[in-house]
Amino acid sequence: MKESASRSGNTFSFERLSDRALEPKTVSAVARDFYKTTLSMIDEFMGMLDRWTYETRTHSWRATHISLMIGEKMGMTPRDLFSLGVGALLHDVGKIRIPREILLKPERLSEEEWMIMKLHPELGGFILDRFPSLHFAKDLVVQHQERWNGSGYPRGLRGKEIVQGARIFAVSDSYDAMTSRRAYNTVKNHEEALLELSMNAGTLYDPEVVHHFLEIDAAYLLGEQASFKEEGVLEALFPAERFIQLVTE
Repeated sequence: MKESASRSGNTFSFERLSDRALEPKTVSAVARDFYKTTLSMIDEFMGMLDRWTYETRTHSWRATHISLMIGEKMGMTPRDLFSLGVGALLHDVGKIRIPREILLKPERLSEEEWMIMKLHPELGGFILDRFPSLHFAKDLVVQHQERWNGSGYPRGLRGKEIVQGARIFAVSDSYDAMTSRRAYNTVKNHEEALLELSMNAGTLYDPEVVHHFLEIDAAYLLGEQASFKEEGVLEALFPAERFIQLVTE
């Protein structure tokens, strides 16, 4: 059996259906149902997060797309790319367990409130623990706020103690946050964001990931940010045929 996308030992999501002595037509039907169910669960979780935080999911779409471009440049397998994409989309799912008065507070958070906010990665992990078909994305969700030099949270992991997907997402998430209009930051242009990422390669960010990110065509990045549409994006990011191939071959 091929290696699971999760390094935690859970293989439910990517267990090869062909090993179960089922008829080919049955395997295909089960795989398609699994595909639809997985995408529906992702969409539902993102909808819950939208309603709880009053934020748009567009940031997650863009950061996920950039993450997948970096992952492809780094030679990730289709199986690992799928894990990366789902984890990126659900990275903030733990925020649905954070009190809304903290999430939406316009003023600076108190030290106690900030400690509660910093629980959201592990809360996201606890949520995914309850859904075996999404468990493979748990490592990225739990580690998406870790940083290369150990200054992140919740566990202060450093370097390659952090899973590759989380190291990739840290770069794409930071780029999109820097170049998007948000209440808590001053928008940077593309060149300013690249400079910031380059200056922090080897400290906050995996230098190899930053190197591959810098290889992405600027016009493509800027075009995606300006024209991004949500309709059909889940199916575009995770084509059915690729998913079915992953779970049946």
